[in-house]
Amino acid sequence: MQAISEKTDEMKAGKRYKLIVRSAEEAVRIIREKLGDHAKVLSVRQVGGEGLKRFISSPKLEVIAEVQKPETAEQKISGEKLVSKDSTESDAIGNNEGVKSSAITQEATEANKQEKNISNLASGENEISSFDQNETLSLLHKTGFDQTLLSDIQSWSSWSEFKDLPLADALKHITVGLSDRYRSAVELKTQNKIALIGSPGVGKTTTLCKFLAHEVFMNKTCPMVLKVESGVPNPDDALRIFCEVVGVTLFRQAESVPLATDDSPLYLDFPGLSLNNLDDWTTTKSTLDDLEVETRVLVVNGAYDKDILYKNINTANHLGATHLAITHFDEISNSTKLWP
Repeated sequence: MQAISEKTDEMKAGKRYKLIVRSAEEAVRIIREKLGDHAKVLSVRQVGGEGLKRFISSPKLEVIAEVQKPETAEQKISGEKLVSKDSTESDAIGNNEGVKSSAITQEATEANKQEKNISNLASGENEISSFDQNETLSLLHKTGFDQTLLSDIQSWSSWSEFKDLPLADALKHITVGLSDRYRSAVELKTQNKIALIGSPGVGKTTTLCKFLAHEVFMNKTCPMVLKVESGVPNPDDALRIFCEVVGVTLFRQAESVPLATDDSPLYLDFPGLSLNNLDDWTTTKSTLDDLEVETRVLVVNGAYDKDILYKNINTANHLGATHLAITHFDEISNSTKLWP
């Protein structure tokens, strides 16, 4: 196993290399740049930090890649084509009608795919061309601004006033508009009972550990933690160890929790809630209401697709989410998608 050097031409076929990266996107980029198009990924596994660092830092990915010989890759492709051809000829001899039916179905499927691709491409071109009509939007689009955000800017009542201004002046108006929009958001003060909710794997436990560390070391308070199951197993191994280290009491029964105060706030850790099972969210809302929890923090993974983020937020609105915590922010290649 070797580390990747700076020179791609020194890579030898058959050798394996290990990469430690923050995201799959970064792994693909490094493999293409350093190992070339003939590299093959053998394994991917998640690795965390050591000691207390694993509680407050995002996990990384360990990727094992191997450089293949160009001839081997070509032989594999040609072999697959040959097998496919032989198989088709054999099927044609055995059952000619079945092959014709399959071919017709495949052609229809391919035609539908092509129509969808053409439709999506045309839609994308229309969006881009609408941005190209304005110099400011064209520049922002080319530099990576999310299309939804740019469309939202065009819907502002003041858009007609600065859309034809020089670039520098237009950017000032956009900056002021985004700043005003941020300041117009209603700020809700957190109460002494704070619940963290979200789908599995978004980083709720890591977020909770950071909140607890802030309470203990910055606010000088004595927080408590209630591990809630709500009918779903919710293991506490990692959280229990962290609580022991920072001196935080961890409870599993709501009846045994002392009265929460500003000097001793109560944090509630819920199991991951599946977006495909709305019953879990309904049950969680009932539990939050019974425990009189007013501050409900939705934890989302910022690196997720925008549609998934919106689905998380819309679902959490039904149980009265009051705050939003975004994890994996350092892995986001384009943070403008979070503005809308």
